[in-house]
Amino acid sequence: MSKQFSLAGLLRVRGIQERAAAERLSRAVLDARHTEARDRHLRAALAGEGTEAVDVRSLAALAAARSASRSMLADLTALASTQEQTLAEARSEHEDARRAERGLDRLAQAHALRVRADELRSEQAELDEIASRIQTEDER
Repeated sequence: MSKQFSLAGLLRVRGIQERAAAERLSRAVLDARHTEARDRHLRAALAGEGTEAVDVRSLAALAAARSASRSMLADLTALASTQEQTLAEARSEHEDARRAERGLDRLAQAHALRVRADELRSEQAELDEIASRIQTEDER
C-alpha cells in the first residue's frame, strides 16, 4: 500500500475552498449586520425628528426630508433583502465545501490508519522472525 495518501492534493484544494467559502460567509454576515445597523440608525433618527413646522418653508423641508428618508429606507430594505439572499447562498456554499473537505479528511484518516496497521504488521512479522531465529539458535 502506498504510504502517501493519493488524494492529498485534492484534500489541500478542498481545504482552500472551505477557507475561501468561510471568508465569503464572514463577509456576507458583516455586510448584513452593517446594513441592519444603518437601518436601525435611520429609523431611530426618523423617530426622534421634530415634526413641528413653523412656516411653509420648514414644512416643505420637513416633507422633503421625510420623502428622502422613506426612499433611503426602501433602498436599505432592498439591500437587506439582497444581502439575505447572498448570505443564504454563502452559508450553503460553505456547508458544501465543509462537507466535501470532511469526506476527504475521513478518507485520509482511514488511509493513515491502514498504513499504520500495515507498518505495525510488518514490524511484528520482523520481530517474530527475529524471535524464531533466536529460538532456533537456542535449541541447537
